[in-house]
Amino acid sequence: MRKHILVLNCGSSSVKFNLFVLEDKQMLQATLQGIAEEIGNPGKSRIRYGWGGDKKTAQVALPDHRSALTQVFSLLETQGIDQSSIVAVGHRVVHGGDRYSNSVRVDTAVLETIRQLIPIAPLHNPPNLTGLEESIRLLPEVPQVAVFDTAFHETMPEYAYRYAIPDLWYKTYGVRKYGFHGTSHMYVARRAARKLGIPFTQFNGITAHLGNGCSLTKIEGGRSLDTSMGFTPLEGVIMGTRSGDIDPALIGHVALQMTRDQHISKEDAFEKVLYDLNKESGLKAIGKTNMMQDIRTKALQGDADCARVIQIYAYRIAKYIGQYWATLPWTDAIVFTAGLGENEAHVRKQILSCLKSLAIEIDDRQNEVRKEEVVIGTSRINPEHPLSVMVIPTDEEIVIGYDTLYLGYLNKPVPEVYPFELT
Repeated sequence: MRKHILVLNCGSSSVKFNLFVLEDKQMLQATLQGIAEEIGNPGKSRIRYGWGGDKKTAQVALPDHRSALTQVFSLLETQGIDQSSIVAVGHRVVHGGDRYSNSVRVDTAVLETIRQLIPIAPLHNPPNLTGLEESIRLLPEVPQVAVFDTAFHETMPEYAYRYAIPDLWYKTYGVRKYGFHGTSHMYVARRAARKLGIPFTQFNGITAHLGNGCSLTKIEGGRSLDTSMGFTPLEGVIMGTRSGDIDPALIGHVALQMTRDQHISKEDAFEKVLYDLNKESGLKAIGKTNMMQDIRTKALQGDADCARVIQIYAYRIAKYIGQYWATLPWTDAIVFTAGLGENEAHVRKQILSCLKSLAIEIDDRQNEVRKEEVVIGTSRINPEHPLSVMVIPTDEEIVIGYDTLYLGYLNKPVPEVYPFELT
């Protein structure tokens, strides 16, 4: 019987799943991928999945995450995957606080820690915890592994993660920068180092994960030393629906105005402001949509307002790249990834054009290439360490898969060099 590694990513209203088969020499090969969507909305919920090139959609009532996970396991059985062939299950967990700098095999103490962190990750850790608990119930004898979005950033020094706030906030309430998208940043940085022929432990770079959520990370010697997201994913650059960096004093100002204009309580106004900053801001606010492809299409057709939106977006990202570049001894690569970062050539070019002092030469033909690892530009202002601008499609699931293979099934430490770095 072939052995399988299952990867689960439980979001607020979805469950993504990836099934990998264990090949020779401990290599993983993706076989089935899918997503259960609209969880909590049984009239519209569905499961979409792909198997052997075929893509299918099934309308299924999914009132909660437990029913969704039950349906996912049922789907695996209908596709001929015996549960006994699943030798380990890996879970994306958004927030590990400052407790975990690596992925871990799950036990009762890990479950309790994830539960304790719910107050600082109320939207993400509850469904992550549900996914773990339900997977343990359905596969009680199978090892479970938690892979934390925050883990890669636990190498940040104190001068990078501390806020200038009262000690009570930091020591008692846990308020500090944690960072997110760590699995993606680590994967593309390792692939960039491989492509450039640099050992990861000697790689210096800036990775830009640009999707609906966006974050940038400064990497020195293969370690995250700073990142743009903070205590929550709201800090940093402009995103699809999140504002990114703002003056925090505006929260009180706008809430006060709302209490006067909308005749609501201060508590309701405060909640409304935070909701708007997370769900109604970013590209959605200034571009009337969070879909950059629509904004870019209109900008290229001559829409001045959409062109201005791209300029605002690009400038904010360029500022982070600039400050990270200025504080690295040298930079081997700037790496773009995730949906927008991988697919929006025009936006990438706008970002790079803001970095005037780097004198980046862009290869327009390479910049238009999609779904490949490619070098789209170079800078030789530091002749000893030329800078490459790269696009690398991210693959967080393969990282979770290998961490789960080693920690869960093989019961070994994760290797210093991942198998995906050898191809």
